[in-house]
Amino acid sequence: MKKILAIAIASAFAAPAMAATSNVDIYGQLHMSVNWFNDQPSDINDINITSNASRIGFKGSEDLGGGLKGIWQIESGVNLDEQNGGLAGRNSYLGLSGGWGTALLGNYDTPLKLVGRKVDLFGDTIGDSRNVMGGGSDTRAKNVLAYMTPAMSGFSAAVAFSTDVNINGTSTAGDNEDGSAWNLNAAYENGPIYVGFGYGDGDYHEAVGLEEHWRVAGAFSFGDFKIVGQYDALGVVSGNDYDAWMVGGAFNMGAITLKANWMAGEFDNTGVEPEQYNLGADYAMSKRTNVYAMYTGGEDVVLGSGAGLSDRVGPGAGGNDISGLSFGVVHKF
Repeated sequence: MKKILAIAIASAFAAPAMAATSNVDIYGQLHMSVNWFNDQPSDINDINITSNASRIGFKGSEDLGGGLKGIWQIESGVNLDEQNGGLAGRNSYLGLSGGWGTALLGNYDTPLKLVGRKVDLFGDTIGDSRNVMGGGSDTRAKNVLAYMTPAMSGFSAAVAFSTDVNINGTSTAGDNEDGSAWNLNAAYENGPIYVGFGYGDGDYHEAVGLEEHWRVAGAFSFGDFKIVGQYDALGVVSGNDYDAWMVGGAFNMGAITLKANWMAGEFDNTGVEPEQYNLGADYAMSKRTNVYAMYTGGEDVVLGSGAGLSDRVGPGAGGNDISGLSFGVVHKF
């Protein structure tokens, strides 16, 4: 009798706790690769075991009535090889959503960055396009107030304001007055067509010696083929402006996808011209698990830069070459 009473009491307390968390979804992505490099600094190992933007997240929503929902997300990076990570270091927010769109407060990718992520065939690998196309407003901004419209006949837009992009780092001090930035995008996505435009500027840009950042990107699919392209223009206060462009394509053969891209950039005054090309093949073992092999080569680039990799390798600027061979596995849950 005592045992039955104890079970009944425990169930009574457990039921509300379960109900309170019933709208929580757990999701994530684990991405590991083995990378071989050459033509790189002598103090870097030729072989790297690398965690590539691996993450775990918790998200949920609550119906507030009248078509309004309260939404939240906490997403954290996990470095499976280095045994570390950061709580809520990725897109994490609290917000409201309805037929009018979505508004959120937190830590979130800038609208300009989101445009580039749509067309990167090698995102979150050693050959990520941000090795050449990154910088400026292509970042995950802190202290963000953002608004995203609903899709209307394929058209959508987003605007975000950050009171302090990242000058304060993880400090608990008040946001810096000269660390703010504006970002916006406008996009059309309908069937096989995607076209996106992004823009970023603000006091943060000036604080780090930059001016306006413009981006346009597009993708078009026909049959088993897909072609992508992107162009960036980033102003620099010193006049050493930076332009970069990327083109690529993919061909799907059932579970196998063959892909390639090429990108290059140019600084106006210094003559530094980053360049990179990628060749790769993906194999879908299931809907959630994918393996790949890729080769990347370049000049004046750091491989894995901006892609959340736990290991980044490269000679930097100065006409130095680097190349790498990578074998990876990605599991989404």
